[in-house]
Amino acid sequence: MGNEIESEPSSVPYGILENGATFADLESGDRAASSQRGTENNSYHHGEDCSVIIAAAAAMEQVETDETRFATKRSPTEEEDDEQQRQQQQNLAKRNQPQSVRMLSKRLVLVNLLANFLMFAIAGFITYHCFNKATVLFSWHPTFMAVGYLVLMSHAVLTLSGANLLTYQRHHKTRVLVHWLLQAVAGVLITIAFVCIVLNKIRMGKAHFQTTHGLFGLITVVLTLVSIGGGVFTKYGYQLRSVVRPIYSKIMHGVAGTVTYILGSVTIGLGIYSRWFEEDNGEQVRLALLIGLIAVTLYVIINPIAATISRTKTALRTTL
Repeated sequence: MGNEIESEPSSVPYGILENGATFADLESGDRAASSQRGTENNSYHHGEDCSVIIAAAAAMEQVETDETRFATKRSPTEEEDDEQQRQQQQNLAKRNQPQSVRMLSKRLVLVNLLANFLMFAIAGFITYHCFNKATVLFSWHPTFMAVGYLVLMSHAVLTLSGANLLTYQRHHKTRVLVHWLLQAVAGVLITIAFVCIVLNKIRMGKAHFQTTHGLFGLITVVLTLVSIGGGVFTKYGYQLRSVVRPIYSKIMHGVAGTVTYILGSVTIGLGIYSRWFEEDNGEQVRLALLIGLIAVTLYVIINPIAATISRTKTALRTTL
């Protein structure tokens, strides 16, 4: 038709695009793009796999941490066993220390010597007073009580607390053995003294435990026997740990022993101010004996009280 415009034939050969690229180039580009998309897809899936692996590893690590935390959570008895092992190692280390390190200070040596002098002086004076005029059944009561509490029991407590000048360098097991022996002999003498006063009251036809001194004496003797029994339980506390924790038995024995020793000193002090003792001794003599008795008592009980407080804190820390 006249008004139709005929298109001019393209001067570009068939198979070649206007920008000079061929269909082969397009196919190659498509293959490259497809390969790139595949690589990206693989990378994406690989990233997902890595994320899953990392998350699983973190979960396993958390489980292992929880298991380790559960495994390392120890019972109070196990912690106490470890504490005893550390104490034994410390005692062994102290035993292997040089002699100069384990020497007591001069002040402590002087205080120890003074305490020993007061113990033997008071017990000796009471014994002298008992046998000064005559030897009767009653004479053995104050003598054995004074020796049992003031000398033997005092040294037993000082030996175990490491404040005894004669035994502080010894191994802990040796000091425990000495403590046992001294307490056993003291218990025998105190029992004999108690039997003597009971028999003397019967012989004289007098009533028993009618004075403050007599009542305190009865309570003290009963607590002494209880404390000695508690000492036996404490010695085998590790074997009896299924019944009560060893640290609890030590605390109870420490409290009972300290209270018993204080009551023993109070009973002796009441005996010093009894009518029997006032007959031949003036006020100054009795006051001097009382001051010496108080000084000895304070020196003996200070370490057991500190040890009991420390054990109580440890028991509360491992229990709560």
